[in-house]
Amino acid sequence: MSTATNPSTTVHSFPLERPLVRQRKRPAPVPSGSLPYFIAGDENRMVHFVACAQTSVFELGNPLLLIGPSGCGKTAIALHLAARESSRSETGEPKPVLYYPAVDFARLYAEAVGADDLPPLRQELNEAPILVIDDLHLINDKLAAQDELAARIEERVSRGFPTLLTCKRLPSEIRGMRPLLVSRVLPGLTIPLELPATAARSQLLRELAVHLDLPMNPTLFDLLDRKLEPKLPTRSLEAALKQIALWCRMHGTKPDEDAVSSAVTVVGEREEVSLASIGTTVARYFRLKITEVRSSSRKQNLVRARSLGMFLARKMTAKSMHQIGEYFGGRDHTTVLHAIRKTELLLETDTELQLAAAEISEKFNDT
Repeated sequence: MSTATNPSTTVHSFPLERPLVRQRKRPAPVPSGSLPYFIAGDENRMVHFVACAQTSVFELGNPLLLIGPSGCGKTAIALHLAARESSRSETGEPKPVLYYPAVDFARLYAEAVGADDLPPLRQELNEAPILVIDDLHLINDKLAAQDELAARIEERVSRGFPTLLTCKRLPSEIRGMRPLLVSRVLPGLTIPLELPATAARSQLLRELAVHLDLPMNPTLFDLLDRKLEPKLPTRSLEAALKQIALWCRMHGTKPDEDAVSSAVTVVGEREEVSLASIGTTVARYFRLKITEVRSSSRKQNLVRARSLGMFLARKMTAKSMHQIGEYFGGRDHTTVLHAIRKTELLLETDTELQLAAAEISEKFNDT
């Protein structure tokens, strides 16, 4: 079904199918959203197209890679596509789907190596009719596991077995990803997902309210939509509505503006990131000690990391130049300002620095 919101924006929704998932012992639970369907606005037109196509999406490419920020629905769509592929069975029986969070695959691989018992795991991955590997970016520090996965993907593609992977960005843009794995993943089909925007978000709020049996009039929906941060995953939108429901129960009233304000305060309010956490995260990213980042050393690698830390501190906190300078080695206002402006200029052309800024910022956005 689809709902037109205005002449230029259309929202589509489609039921999410769930496959019969096969997992090993000690599996992580397969994520499941509250709504049994996916709501896609113009920002996710490609997702809607492939999810509802009558023909197999794997005719367009294999492996299939879904990329997008946390909470955009990558796992739900991967499992939906796996379920649709599972139903395309010549025998009439659904093909089994093997699902692994990437971190679980890396753990199982390490255990198999430690026990000198790799063949069973390799056979399982090679012969699974449909394989889903979730959150590939979380094994960016597991080099051996990455090489093993690359080999399994190559084997599966040569056999024509469908493979789906999810990742927060293109693997080539993630620090620590092995070129061998990148070269096996990218030649297939890549489908980007975005967080719900404007029309889709508005529709989501209304659908979630129905799901939660929360009666709200259009004016309150519009107020909530306007006051919430512009880029939020579905789980945060649902959290806002649950907060409204809780507020109403506590006060024995129907939803009103006070209930909406309460929800926005709870869901939209974040504790300010501390200078210490920014400094520590920057140091870890560049494989430095925090004492080095805060030192007076003028070594180029330290200056680069320190300047980026000051830039991010200015961007992500309400701290003054003086406070930022004090944390990063007792530097004065002028030094901090110079470092920030220089970093801003470098970010326009320096792709490595752009990647560093993006990945460090993501660590805070995902918390």
